[in-house]
Amino acid sequence: MSIAHHLPALLVMTPLAGASLTFVTERRRDPVVAVLTGLTILGLSIGLVVRVLAVGPFRYEIGGWGAPVGIDLVADGASALFVLLSAVVGLAVTVYATDYFRGPRASVYGHGMFWTLWLFMWTSLNALFLTGDIFNVYVCLELVGISAVALVTLNGGSRALRAGARYLFSSMLAAMTYLLGVAIVYSATGSLDMAILRSTLVPDPAAATGLSLMVAALLLKTALVPAHFWLPSAHGSAPSPVSAVLSALVVKGSYYTILRLMISVAPPGFLPGVDIVLGVLGATAIIWGSLQALVQTRIKQLVAYSTVAQIGYLFIVFPLARAGTDVFLLALGGALFHAITHALAKSGFFLAAGSLASRFGYERIDEMAGAARSAPVLVMTLALAGVTMMGLPPSGGFAAKWMLVSAALSAGQWWWALVLVTGGLLAAAYMFRLLGVLLRDSPAALNPPSGAIRTEWVPLSLAAGAALLVLASPLVTELVNASVLVLGQGVTP
Repeated sequence: MSIAHHLPALLVMTPLAGASLTFVTERRRDPVVAVLTGLTILGLSIGLVVRVLAVGPFRYEIGGWGAPVGIDLVADGASALFVLLSAVVGLAVTVYATDYFRGPRASVYGHGMFWTLWLFMWTSLNALFLTGDIFNVYVCLELVGISAVALVTLNGGSRALRAGARYLFSSMLAAMTYLLGVAIVYSATGSLDMAILRSTLVPDPAAATGLSLMVAALLLKTALVPAHFWLPSAHGSAPSPVSAVLSALVVKGSYYTILRLMISVAPPGFLPGVDIVLGVLGATAIIWGSLQALVQTRIKQLVAYSTVAQIGYLFIVFPLARAGTDVFLLALGGALFHAITHALAKSGFFLAAGSLASRFGYERIDEMAGAARSAPVLVMTLALAGVTMMGLPPSGGFAAKWMLVSAALSAGQWWWALVLVTGGLLAAAYMFRLLGVLLRDSPAALNPPSGAIRTEWVPLSLAAGAALLVLASPLVTELVNASVLVLGQGVTP
C-alpha cells in the first residue's frame, strides 16, 4: 500500500505533531515550527487533491478497523478541496502571525499559547473535513470550539472575555444539541457511519428528529441568522489572525457537515420543508447582515457582519438541490465556489484590517481617513476583497454568484436570484462607504510599518487569489464532481 493512501491520516497527524512541538519547545522557535508544519500540510493537501483526481473518492480505515466497528476517513473531491483551502489560508495566516505576534505582543497575547492553540485547531479542522462518522464530527466540533474560544480571548480585557464567554456558551449549547441528535439517530438506525446511514435511513419520526437536532446545532455553529449573535463580537474582538481563521475556515467546517447531512446522508424528502427553511434563513442573513455591515463604525465589526451576510449565500443551495440534476450541479458548484472565494477574500480582508488597526492604533473607520496614501497596499487589499464580496466580474465571487443565480433562474425560482442580486448591491454599498473614507484626502498618522512583506503582501496575496480564482474553476468543478455529495445523488461525472 503506497504512502498516498495514508494521506488522510497524515493530514491529521502533522498539525497535531506541530502543536505538540510548539507546546514543549522554546517559545522563540514556535514560529519556525509552525511555518514548517504549514508547508508540510500544504504539500500533503496537494498530494491528496492529486490522488482524488487520479483514483476518485476513497476511504481510510483508522487502525485497520472499518466501519461500523471502527472510524473511517473519507477523501473525496469536496473534502480534498476544503483541506487544500485550509492549507492555503492556514499557511498564509501562519506567516502573517510570525510578525503580528512578534516583540512585546508575544507576552500580551495569551502568553505565547497562540501557536499551540492554532495548530491544534488546524488538526481538528482537517479531521472534521475528512471524517465519515457523525460521532467523530461531534468530537472534532468540540475540539475546534475549545481551541477557538481560547484563541478569541487571547487579547485579554473585558471585551474579549465577554465575547469568549458568549462564544463558549453558544458552542456548548450546539455541542449538546448535536450529541443528543446523534444519540437519537444511533438508537433508530444502529450506525454512526454516514455512508451506512445513507443506505439505512427510512422515514421514521425518531431518526428525523435526531437529524433535525444535528442540523439545528450546526446552524448555531455556522452562525446563520438568527443564530449569529455570537459571531460579530467573537470575530471583532479576537486578534486579527484568529479573526481571519474563524471567518474563513471555522464556520465552513460546520457548514460542510450540514451539506453532507442534508445532501449526502438524508434521502430525498426525509426532512420535508427543511431545505426551504434553510433557504429563507440564508436569504434573511444576506439582507440582515449586509444592512448591519452598512451601519458599523469599527472596521472589524463591519467585516464580521459582512461574514454574517456572506454565510447566507451558502444556504441558497438547499432549496435548489432537489430541482433536477443540472440545477443541483450548478447550485452546489456555486455554493462551494463561494465558500472558497469567501474564505480567501475574508481572510485577506481581516488581516489587512488588522494591519490598518495596528498602524492607526484604533479601529474606528472615520478616523482612518487618508489611509490610502499612507498604506496603499492594505487599502488595495480591501478593495480587491470587496470586488469578490460584491461579486463583480471577473472575480471568483462573480463566478460563484453567477452559478447560483443561473441555478435559481433555471429552476424557475427567481426570488432567490433577486435576493442574491440585492445582496451584491448592499455589499457594494458598505464597501464603497469604507473605501470612500480610506481614499479621502486627509493627513493620516500611522505608526511605522513593521514586517511589511508579511503584514501587507500576505493579505494582498489572499485577496488577489480570491479575485483570480475564476481561472481555477475547471479544477474546482472537477473536484466537486468527484465528491460523494454528487456521486451520492447518482450523478455520473
